[in-house]
Amino acid sequence: MKNASRRIVVTLALMALMVTGINLMKAQTSVKPPSQQAMSSATMAAPNVAQLQAVADKSTASIQASSTDKQSMVRAVRTKNRDMASALLLKNGFTAKQLQGASIILTDNTGGGSGSAEKIKITITAKCCPASITIIIAF
Repeated sequence: MKNASRRIVVTLALMALMVTGINLMKAQTSVKPPSQQAMSSATMAAPNVAQLQAVADKSTASIQASSTDKQSMVRAVRTKNRDMASALLLKNGFTAKQLQGASIILTDNTGGGSGSAEKIKITITAKCCPASITIIIAF
């Protein structure tokens, strides 16, 4: 009987210590201020998007100026070939780091017709969170 009583008391004491420890952990995490790293990443997101959009604008102008790059981009968008589009973006101003992890969205607003590439306008936009680069071709 003594042995059973001792085990019950020890079990209750351990449970009380566990509850106390859990309550202390909860109190520390709820009072803890946000870290500097989290605050700095939130303030840095906007300039990165602006920088990406500036590169996208330069890349758009560069692709529009080169007839071979323009035809290749139109072909990439029409065939939904993201690898070809990525290669053209790398060639025309984007860095591998900027494209890493970014989704590339290809949109054909020409109706899929076989219109001449000279009349087609290419628009490249960049958005954040998650990072995405949208390439739109239209007349």
